[in-house]
Amino acid sequence: MMRASILLLPLLLCGCISLLPEPPPPPRVFVLESADVAPLSQRIDATIAVAQPTGERTIMGTDVIWRTGDELAYVAQTQWSARAEFALQNMLIHTLAGQGAFNAATRTGETRANYEVRWDVLDFEVRDEAMQARFVADVRIVASPGRRIIAQRVIEAQAPVSDRSSSVATQALARAAREGSARIGVFAAEAALADQATQQPAAN
Repeated sequence: MMRASILLLPLLLCGCISLLPEPPPPPRVFVLESADVAPLSQRIDATIAVAQPTGERTIMGTDVIWRTGDELAYVAQTQWSARAEFALQNMLIHTLAGQGAFNAATRTGETRANYEVRWDVLDFEVRDEAMQARFVADVRIVASPGRRIIAQRVIEAQAPVSDRSSSVATQALARAAREGSARIGVFAAEAALADQATQQPAAN
């Protein structure tokens, strides 16, 4: 009798272990990075720095956001490979470098720069009612010395979302962010050119 009880114990333990819940599948990870951009015709003898964008923590983290009316939801088992604030900063730096209007594009604080992009990301999410990925940023171009704001504009970009899959949503958000970054680059070049024109000494 004692032997039977001892043999039964491992079987009971195995049964208990099998009742534990299965671990959830790992999240699908998507990159948020720049793509090839068309070079700009402007040529500006200046460097430009890009500050890290600010924004609500829901859209500046690693989660992908789907908005229905006033309700925000995280897309299940889906995330960016880096926090959006870091990824968007890198995207804009690489976009400015690819457009080639400035001598160089860097992160704020890495080196002295003639101009700086300061920006607040107001929207970076999929809108259910329109089935669109939206990127909206309040962008300010600051000139040195003096830290003068020489231009400010709200930049918007959208991309259609064809269905409700996580891969389609993230790809559309990435396209919207890339288009928004390209538009910020054009805006920054125009603002810097206009500022440099005002700094030229008047002809006698």
